[in-house]
Amino acid sequence: MVDNHQKTCTHCLRPAVYLDRVREIHLCREHLMAFVEGQVLAHLEKTNLPPVIGIAFSGGKDSTALLKAFCRIHNDLPCSFLAMTVDEGIEGYRQDTIRAAEEICRVLGVPHHIIRFQDVFGHSLDQLVAGSERNACTICGILRRRALEILARRLEIRVIATGHNQDDHAQTAIMNAISGDEKKIFSGFAESDWYARRIKPFARVSEREVTLYAILNGLFHDLPECPYAVSSLRGEVRTLLYRYELKHPGSMRNAARCEEEIRQRLGGSFTRNPYQACVSCGWPGSGRVCQVCKVLNDTWTGEDKADHI
Repeated sequence: MVDNHQKTCTHCLRPAVYLDRVREIHLCREHLMAFVEGQVLAHLEKTNLPPVIGIAFSGGKDSTALLKAFCRIHNDLPCSFLAMTVDEGIEGYRQDTIRAAEEICRVLGVPHHIIRFQDVFGHSLDQLVAGSERNACTICGILRRRALEILARRLEIRVIATGHNQDDHAQTAIMNAISGDEKKIFSGFAESDWYARRIKPFARVSEREVTLYAILNGLFHDLPECPYAVSSLRGEVRTLLYRYELKHPGSMRNAARCEEEIRQRLGGSFTRNPYQACVSCGWPGSGRVCQVCKVLNDTWTGEDKADHI
């Protein structure tokens, strides 16, 4: 007998664990997991994949859920996969997430590779931002992308899947609009011989759905939040969007898909300026000096930077 106070799944009579306020349907555990995995598989099926892809794996809930989804649908995939972790060196935070990442990969039987800021750049993120007024999230993002690219080259990975979900896309869309820089909409859109292509299988899965998927699979860990995140623009935009989503369900989805539609319609006409080799480290960038070397400029001389990069 069904408990009258317990909502049942729209697709079956099992107890519901999730209310989709946009589609106005209830989902049980099985149908929620099937929905998330179906979205991942649909994204991958429309993507030209190489024999092996890398999964950017921080050890947090989003990348953990993505790694688990890959493991559950691996029989339907045309490729194998491995996990790639960047250790930025954030005291009181990264040690816990690195341990979680190592344990999860061990349990799931996924090959795991780690690259550290300390090894690549000679300093941890904490050391790079100590006593500086520079935005830690901006610095971290620039260096993390380079570190991940270096690791991808070592492993001969040409496609990297990230755990960015629909809410992340909505936040990025608003941030791009605030910046007024239309080029950011097409960041990573064009193919490049230099950089591994990024794909985002959770692009149409909300953060709530990703979180619940991790919980239902017993993989949700109460890990500390990055201490630098509180000062980021993304954090402010996230708070505003969550409030708006509460009043107007579907706002996150609409913001994310609006930018996605722009990319699809205008991406073919978007022309990227040719890359230039950085005069300091030789990596390609948009100017004579790449963003990584600009970030590191306060730390080393040009010769020292070239040695570390």
